[in-house]
Amino acid sequence: MISNPIIFTSLIFIPIITGFVGCIFPKVFYKIGFGILFFYSILSLVGYLNGFEYTYHLINKDGIPLSFDNYSLPLIFGSSVVIMITFILKSKNFSHYFYQICLVLFSALSISFISKDLVSLYIALELTGFCAFLLVADRNDSRALFNSFQYLIGGGLAMLIYLIGVIQAFTYTGTFILNDLINAPATSLCLISAGLLTKAGIFICGVWVPNIYSDSNTQSTAILSGCVTCAAVAPLSRMSVILAPIGNSLIIIGILSSIFGAIFALIENDDGRTLGWSSVSQLGIAMLSPTYGCLYAMQHGICKSILFLTLNKNQTETNIYSNNLNNLEINNQDIDELIRIFAFIIAGLSISGFPFLSGYITKLLVKSDLPNEALIIFNSSALLTSGVYVKLIISRLNNIKIKYLLRKVSNFLRLNLFNVLSSKNITLILVSFSVFGFSFIQSKYFSLEKIQMSFITLLLGFVFYLSFMGIKSNPSVSNLRKTIDIIGAPFVVAALLLANLTYLKIL
Repeated sequence: MISNPIIFTSLIFIPIITGFVGCIFPKVFYKIGFGILFFYSILSLVGYLNGFEYTYHLINKDGIPLSFDNYSLPLIFGSSVVIMITFILKSKNFSHYFYQICLVLFSALSISFISKDLVSLYIALELTGFCAFLLVADRNDSRALFNSFQYLIGGGLAMLIYLIGVIQAFTYTGTFILNDLINAPATSLCLISAGLLTKAGIFICGVWVPNIYSDSNTQSTAILSGCVTCAAVAPLSRMSVILAPIGNSLIIIGILSSIFGAIFALIENDDGRTLGWSSVSQLGIAMLSPTYGCLYAMQHGICKSILFLTLNKNQTETNIYSNNLNNLEINNQDIDELIRIFAFIIAGLSISGFPFLSGYITKLLVKSDLPNEALIIFNSSALLTSGVYVKLIISRLNNIKIKYLLRKVSNFLRLNLFNVLSSKNITLILVSFSVFGFSFIQSKYFSLEKIQMSFITLLLGFVFYLSFMGIKSNPSVSNLRKTIDIIGAPFVVAALLLANLTYLKIL
């Protein structure tokens, strides 16, 4: 047991050392870095599934407290998986140090997940913000530089507010330990929470999220949405358990974030901004449950990174599927797009809570941890989320010629798979099927009533989205569309009422 603190501390700093050395030897350490991330993902997953918990103090008994537990292990696993996916789906447009920064970022995120000391948490979050700034700026165009500057200034202000709260708490408690915040004044708790909420991009503090997500390069956005915004989830969850006022406040903030984030996502026309507002909504849901919030954030982060990586921001699928329907020739580009669309749909359905996917389990776990007063509003949020991802999936499929697509799929079976399945496609397929596999770990939640409730929520989400389309204002519409506009609003209200009535009946 004496060597355990040394081993665990070494595990924290191995990625950051690899990242710095990799800037000198990029080709060799790119593969080494990938291997390290794979090792961390397996280690954290096995630890979480076996209920592993280990808390120790760095240097001596009065040193920095660090904890590997149910708060940190899911987020370490999610962050390693997101960065691994980014490594595999790499782009030649990025400099080699992009991936070395990812390793430094992973160490910073790990420290923020396991730290129970306010100062070490501050240092980890600052390093996380600086790495995110470099990732956003990597494209080196005017828009990327502006967004990176915006992120740096916003994150710096958030951490300044956090630091002021930490200093004030120290004057009352005489310590920086997270557990001792119980003796801190309410003002310092508000400042610390506000800084962490801004880093996580929750509710009003998350208005910066859609702009950054919609204009940054695809891989930076995937990393930001998949793990960077999760950096503050673990400390907020720990605080909500220790401090009842913080826990009660986070329930209110989480509900507001989940509702308003989903509403803004529905009214957005840009898919990138829609996913950004969806992140605000989903992280709000993670704040509702201190017990399962980190697990929910992990599931959301992996799925959201897949959504951004398969979104096709800078290209349209119309050119691919607007060919002659009689042309049954299939090429690698067709296969790539089919697999990307498949992965996009699976990730979207998972976040919506579709049965037999990981999001179905995590939503039920969060729901089981909520007070009765919040359950009805949570169900309304689930309906809004379903509407958002119905919108995104329809948008993704909007330009596809279905008949042409089916012919291509039938011809796909006659091809040599080894010639068309690249490492990128295999990665997307494996990740998509792993979303299925996780759900069967918690098979006890597959009751007929819960599956029925999930299907009904998704069906109502589809009806809600179709109704919501009708209430969008557009002066240059036909008389038929104006009629749909008039009857659309009642359908929106009806969908919300049916969702809550269904929930009250089945629960």
